[in-house]
Amino acid sequence: MKDFLIIKDPQVAKLFADPTRRDLLHNLRHREMSPCQLAKILNKHVSSISYHLNALEEAGLVELGRTEVKGNLVERFYRATARMFIISYTLSEGLVPGSEDVAKWTKEICHRAATNLAAFGYSILPEDMDEWAELIEQYAALERVASEEVISGQISPTRLESPVLKLLLGILTSVHLHRKPEYFETVEKISQKLSIREEKVVGR
Repeated sequence: MKDFLIIKDPQVAKLFADPTRRDLLHNLRHREMSPCQLAKILNKHVSSISYHLNALEEAGLVELGRTEVKGNLVERFYRATARMFIISYTLSEGLVPGSEDVAKWTKEICHRAATNLAAFGYSILPEDMDEWAELIEQYAALERVASEEVISGQISPTRLESPVLKLLLGILTSVHLHRKPEYFETVEKISQKLSIREEKVVGR
């Protein structure tokens, strides 16, 4: 299993928009599982799980790990092909033909992030929501580019556990981001807007 797989095909990236497929990949990153096991965990029909697994296998996101013969039945166990899947920034920004839906999905995620700032004590006015979403999009784009730069520089698999691997990627991504002036500009804008909002709340 690879540590990372950068998704550059827009048709493959679209598979991640489906929550069931995301759940399948989440489980198969940790251990090999059969369609029956996955169906039980996700509370889905086996036929539905098999359908999604076939789509993921054709896209190269999962693979057959082993088979077990039980009487007249052959049970197949699948695993993810990578510990982490990264959708390329070229797709997230709609830079590749056919990636328009992926870019739209990315914008929706950023907009949802902006609308949920209230959960952390930052009440955003409706008229400011588009500006907030744009700032979050800028931040997310910079982070995606930096992550891809780090991953592209990997020369050998680590075989690290997922929490350690995520921590290492996060550290190296942060280092790359701190070399980019535009990153500091974006974070400063976000920080200033949050501070202004805090002052307004306190001043009431």
